[in-house]
Amino acid sequence: MKILSVPLVFGLLVLVSSTAAAQPQQRPMSELSLANMDDFRPVSGNWHIAGGATADRHTEHQISTSTGTGVLVNIPSETERDNLFSSWEHGDIELELEFMMPKGSNAGIYLQGRYEIQMYDSWGVERPTYADAGGIYQRFNPERTGFGRGYEGHAPSMNVARAPGLWQRFEIRFQAPRFDDEGRKITNARMLKVVHNGVVIHENVELTGPTTSAAFSDEQAMGPLMIQGDHGPVAVRNIRYKSFKPGLITVSNTRFQEVAGVFKSAPDFAEMEEVREKAADGIDWRLSEEIDQMALRYSGDMYVPHAGTYTFQLRLDWITQDPHYQEMVVGGGTLLIGDQVVLVHSGKSTIDSGEIDLETGTHSYSLIVYKNKGGKRTQPRLAVWAEGSETPIHSLNAPGSLPQPRWARSIFVEPAGEPSLIRGFVDHEGVKKTHTMAVGHQNGVHYTMDFQQGALMHAWKGRFIETTDMWNSRGQDQLAVPMGSVLDFSGQPNVAHLETADAVWPDSAQANFAFKGYELNAEGYPTFGYAMGDVTVSDRVLPEKGGRELYRKVTLSSESPQGGYWIRVAEGESIRMLENGDFSIDGNSYYVKLLESSNEQAVIRSAADGQELVVPFSFSDGSATVQYTLIW
Repeated sequence: MKILSVPLVFGLLVLVSSTAAAQPQQRPMSELSLANMDDFRPVSGNWHIAGGATADRHTEHQISTSTGTGVLVNIPSETERDNLFSSWEHGDIELELEFMMPKGSNAGIYLQGRYEIQMYDSWGVERPTYADAGGIYQRFNPERTGFGRGYEGHAPSMNVARAPGLWQRFEIRFQAPRFDDEGRKITNARMLKVVHNGVVIHENVELTGPTTSAAFSDEQAMGPLMIQGDHGPVAVRNIRYKSFKPGLITVSNTRFQEVAGVFKSAPDFAEMEEVREKAADGIDWRLSEEIDQMALRYSGDMYVPHAGTYTFQLRLDWITQDPHYQEMVVGGGTLLIGDQVVLVHSGKSTIDSGEIDLETGTHSYSLIVYKNKGGKRTQPRLAVWAEGSETPIHSLNAPGSLPQPRWARSIFVEPAGEPSLIRGFVDHEGVKKTHTMAVGHQNGVHYTMDFQQGALMHAWKGRFIETTDMWNSRGQDQLAVPMGSVLDFSGQPNVAHLETADAVWPDSAQANFAFKGYELNAEGYPTFGYAMGDVTVSDRVLPEKGGRELYRKVTLSSESPQGGYWIRVAEGESIRMLENGDFSIDGNSYYVKLLESSNEQAVIRSAADGQELVVPFSFSDGSATVQYTLIW
């Protein structure tokens, strides 16, 4: 086995503008009850509540259900094929839901019953259009002719649709059209953001009017949620939402004050000497003339558009978990609205929050922050967010002052002409894995391996990987971040020697396990090598079928083969063998297809967190092989 010990990068480096710093926590969403149909308008028999839904990925329009509650299912017929409307109406909304498409099926979710996001079986489509999963469907003008009759459709930025029968996820942020007092439209509706299976596929898309097959031809400030029921079967679950009224909290007439020094708590600026003061356009840390140690105060008017309970969050970017600063007060802050203390930032973590009841109207506010962390000339970067029960989370920072990462641009690696291999650090369930490789393929299917465990950690589709924190100034975490729609695996050893067939699977690599390097084939794909005592392990992972599947072949070789070697193919809360011999993992999150005779020996057994699918290695002529594909 050829050992390659130096970091390798094969691929294209792409530098793009960075997005805003990490966002704060948000208020919980309301959940639409699927215990019955009470949250919907009366509808024909094609819609019903079920306890579960499954679909054979090989059979057109096939969907099966089980008794119970929690899943909304549409099975249309020639006589019953109604669209489904919520009994409540919405304007601006954040919406999350999970949906399952049988093979070849077609449906859609309509915001206000007018603007459609496609729900479609688009698994494996290389060049998605507005008609594919996640697409914003086109408008239609019957007075036009030819191709011009359909217009303004918006394709998703990439296709991350999963295989038929697997659960998928939408996260949608929609802004309703605005109207003046006489009912004239003054602002078009917008899809502010659409996220499909963890990937942003639309941002800030303007909608000039209802899309094709909308329930209403006009536009209004409010309208019901609609799920299309006349095209094909679909199952939906976990529908959550936040409805908002127009209007955000704003600050004005701001005065900025600054004083140099080291403080243990927010100082009283009225007692401070040598205070610099000037008018400001808002809460803007860039006004500071000090860099290392200071206190800042912003004060002025705060306008609240709606009465209610509001959460405020204060982020101080100079406060980290760096162990060098654990013994000192590196900073903190206080926010007052009127004469009420809304939050006190303790300085123990980057973000602190507080809650307050506010009436509609203008209130005075005062924000004081202090920074004691000197010596590295770090600027006092801060951010303030507000969120109410009818007001979306938004920044109160002055335009352009929301803190960005310390680097100006992010670094992405994309495969170009051959696979990309990235050695480095990767986060796995909150733990930094230091002996890893990310492997990217031109067809958009990628994975990460942990050499210390011989474990597949992630598999995903879409963009490959971001390496900014790893390569730009060597950030504290130094992590490479998988992009795209990611499947997470346990990260525990995939191959182990068990004393008995029912022995507990080990949490970490066994004592005789050692990584021996990897070799590349003619196309640049790696095969990983390990040793387990006198047994050699060869592990090859390849994309197949146009990026629809990830193939894995694990071979054990030994001059004196022994029994007791197993591979754990999958783990999850639940594992179910399907009629076609495939396995559904973790409630239809992905499929496993065992190849050759492995299926006959596979065992589904109980594990600490649910179930696991394990297969024994059967030696013949000194070697044993297990082959399978991951399908999602």
